[in-house]
Amino acid sequence: MQRTRHRTICITRGRGLTLIELMITLVILSISVLVVAPSMQTLLHDNRLQTATGRLVAAINLARSEAVIRNVPVSLCPSVTANSGVPACGGHYADGWIVFTNANRDRVVDPDADELVHAFPGIPVGYTLSNRAGTRAANQLMTFLPDGSTRQNSTLLLCPPLGASVEPWAVVLNMVGRARVSRGEGQCPLAAL
Repeated sequence: MQRTRHRTICITRGRGLTLIELMITLVILSISVLVVAPSMQTLLHDNRLQTATGRLVAAINLARSEAVIRNVPVSLCPSVTANSGVPACGGHYADGWIVFTNANRDRVVDPDADELVHAFPGIPVGYTLSNRAGTRAANQLMTFLPDGSTRQNSTLLLCPPLGASVEPWAVVLNMVGRARVSRGEGQCPLAAL
């Protein structure tokens, strides 16, 4: 007769964490969060600036292309139309902006002669949009002629909130109507405009 061996399966009980191990884990986790948090904040500010800059460049390119396609002057001006629904120029670009056909090249959206092309919302609260020197808020009308030119040079500077260690983004518009984006070109205002 054969003997059968019985194998005994040992079940060991899991060991929990001691209080000291838990404390060490929490200390390491908190140090990691403290080290990573500032860089995440910088990344967030930079991302918001980049997005707002992209929307502004898109509006400039839209105005220029619509002027060429429609063969009429098309303007870009500061406006709260995206929030109010009423197409009108006024305020600062930080509050939003519109692109509209502008036959008489003024700051008024004439209901019978002009057509609203697109309304854009403003930049995030706490961020600023100013001239290159950072001395005044951006509020000038930009008109693109049917040949795509503006016949004016201008620079709009998008800045992060005060205290953020992020370089500003500049949108530089030349006389022929081309927009380019650059970093660190200009001086952010020391206080909100």
